[in-house]
Amino acid sequence: MHNGTEHTADSLEMLLNNIKKAGYKIVTVSDLIYKDNYTVDSNGTQKPIK
Repeated sequence: MHNGTEHTADSLEMLLNNIKKAGYKIVTVSDLIYKDNYTVDSNGTQKPIK
């Protein structure tokens, strides 16, 4: 999905509904980041703090 394309906004509701019907949960990127005892390196990889 790219913003600024002609049909993205028109398709978004249908796509989200189908994703949810398939059993997936929609979350934000910040919900996917481990917060406790992890660090993120310069490549964006999460690694446990030793």
